[in-house]
Amino acid sequence: MKLRAELTVLPPREQARQLATVAAALVAHIERIEPDASEAKAALAAIRTWGDGGRLTGRDFSDLIYSDDERGTLGRLSEAAGKPSEDGWNALTTAAMYVAWLVYQETGEPMPSDVNEVAEDSLDLLDEQLNKLG
Repeated sequence: MKLRAELTVLPPREQARQLATVAAALVAHIERIEPDASEAKAALAAIRTWGDGGRLTGRDFSDLIYSDDERGTLGRLSEAAGKPSEDGWNALTTAAMYVAWLVYQETGEPMPSDVNEVAEDSLDLLDEQLNKLG
């Protein structure tokens, strides 16, 4: 719950900038285990870009999480089930989903049902996931 208390007092793009730091550590963790972490790098780049004022849509984020070719962060999380990288993919997906929710909130685009379930309490889940990683 510490993460939620720290982030939710900040404007949305500043929240994304803070989460980019977390995501960078998660990408480094994933890359130590899996040399091909292009989906993780893409999610980090999107979080950074949006946090720095870039123009990305909610759909851009959703595509990084749920890509049509099953190569989004969620697909990689499924592949990592039971492997050392699973917790990293899980936390990175949660962070990307939260930023996607922020983007949808800002743009007013209709949210897909998967993102519609995300809210500030997702930061509590991310906190738990990060604690599990150490």
